[in-house]
Amino acid sequence: MTMRHETTAAAMWGKKNAPPHIKQRGFVACARRSQRRAKKKEEEEETFSPSSSSSFKWLEKKTTLVFDLDGVLYPASNGYLEKVRNNQRNYLIEKHGVSEDEARKIRKEAFAKHNQTLKGLRSLGFDVDHDEFTEYVRKGMYEYLSRDERVNETLERLKKRAVSASKKGKMVLMTNTAEKQARKCLDALEIDEKLFEDGIFGSSFMGDCAKPMPEAFEMVCRDIGVSPKECIMFEDSFKNLKTCVSVLGMGGVFVAGETLEMELSGKTDARTELDSVANVVVESIGDLFEVCPDMLDF
Repeated sequence: MTMRHETTAAAMWGKKNAPPHIKQRGFVACARRSQRRAKKKEEEEETFSPSSSSSFKWLEKKTTLVFDLDGVLYPASNGYLEKVRNNQRNYLIEKHGVSEDEARKIRKEAFAKHNQTLKGLRSLGFDVDHDEFTEYVRKGMYEYLSRDERVNETLERLKKRAVSASKKGKMVLMTNTAEKQARKCLDALEIDEKLFEDGIFGSSFMGDCAKPMPEAFEMVCRDIGVSPKECIMFEDSFKNLKTCVSVLGMGGVFVAGETLEMELSGKTDARTELDSVANVVVESIGDLFEVCPDMLDF
C-alpha cells in the first residue's frame, strides 16, 4: 500500500466544515504527529525484510523529475498569477476591442477549455500571435517573484540526486507558458537555469498540445529519452497531475494552494480525488524532505 504524505491537507480537511483546499498552516503539526503515529504502528506490526512491501514503492525506478513552474516554484497566491490574468483581460480589451465584462468571460472560458489561455482563445476563434500574447500577459514577474531559499535548496539537492551515478536521471521544467517567459521567471526567482539544463519545455515546444493533454507529457518524455513511468511530476494543477499519474503512470507530488482551490472548489469528494492521485502533498517544494524524507533517496 502506498503511504500518502500530507501537510495541511489532511488536517485541514479533517476539521469540521473546513473547505476542500489548503490555506491554514496551524494544523501542520497535527498532521505530522498523525503520520508519525501511523508509521510507528506499521513498524510495530511488520518485520521488515527485503521482500516486504514498501510504503514507498511508487518511488521505485523513478529517475527523472519534471517540474511545473507557476504555483510550484512559487506560491500561486502571491499575486503574480492574478496579474497575468488581468493582463490577459487587458489584452483582449486592447487588441480585440471587447468590453471588460466580455474580456472576463472570454478569458475564463478560454482557460477552462484547454488549461491554457492562448490555446483556448484560438479555439474560440481569436487570432492571437504566440510571442506577442505571452510577452504581453507575462509581464510583471520581477514585481512579484523573489528568491525562496528553501525552494532553491530543495531543487539543488534533488538535482544532485537525479544526476547521481546511481540514478543517471534528469530534471526538467514543463510549463504551459512560453519558454522565454519561463526563463524570466526563473531569473526573478533567482533559480539557476542550469538546474533545468536537461530541458525547459513550454508552449513553443508543445505547439498545439498543452497540459493536461497526455500528448504534451509524452512529447517531453520522448525528447529527453525517458518513459513517463520513470518520471515524478511536481504540479499544482489537479487536472494536470491526474493525467500524469492515472493515464501515464508517473509519480505525483502535488503542491497544494490557490489552483487546487479553484479546480476543486465546492466538490464534496475533493480530498478523496486528491488522495487517489497524489503520492505526496505539500504546501511548498521547500517542505518536501520534511514531509517525505524518502525523496532524499528516490
